[in-house]
Amino acid sequence: MKKYLIKYTFEFFVIVLGISVSFLLEDARQKKELKYLSQDLVVNLLNEVSEIESYLKEREIAFKGDKTLLDLIRGDHEHKLDSLINFEKRPVLYGAALFNYRGFKPPVAFYNSMVNDGKIRYLESTELKKTLDVMHNVHFYFIDSNVEDEAISQRKVMDYFQVKYPKVFIGSESSKENVEYVKRIEKIVTNDEVLRAILYQKAIAMQYKIIGFDRYKKSLYNLKNILLEQVSE
Repeated sequence: MKKYLIKYTFEFFVIVLGISVSFLLEDARQKKELKYLSQDLVVNLLNEVSEIESYLKEREIAFKGDKTLLDLIRGDHEHKLDSLINFEKRPVLYGAALFNYRGFKPPVAFYNSMVNDGKIRYLESTELKKTLDVMHNVHFYFIDSNVEDEAISQRKVMDYFQVKYPKVFIGSESSKENVEYVKRIEKIVTNDEVLRAILYQKAIAMQYKIIGFDRYKKSLYNLKNILLEQVSE
């Protein structure tokens, strides 16, 4: 009896040990797969960051160039006209600052697909997830809401010029330097208080859009550093 008890106990121990080892091996395999998947996501995010950086360079020039030009147009200092002529003489860029607005659509297809597919949960770093959320949601939607505000004021400016100064509005399509066009814009804005009020509304939206842009850019810088650290691990 004792002989059988020892035999069955040993067999039971072997079975339990085999199951335990199997579980441990499977757990190790899953962790390895998750680690690989997380690293693959990190590499793809890093590639997308490079694309976003290129996009931001172009947007920064456009955003801040438009805002500088609009501020000069709205200015009331003694050498306002000279400042305008020195800064820009092409009507088409006056048209961009006055009658148009710049949107913000960074290339984030991979991030969006990762969220939609639920793969974002495989990222191991909590800090990385938080940084992604702040950049793609908090900062992006701050920019986007101010783009919408700018679009509203842009429409007001365009409608106003179409009715009161149609020749100036039509002339904004020219890409050739035209000092007389600049003089005309300067004179109109200086003498039209209603127009200055509408432009003030547009300038506020542009300013807050740029504030959001700078926050997004800083967040992208932090994101890139986090990703680079994880790739090098």
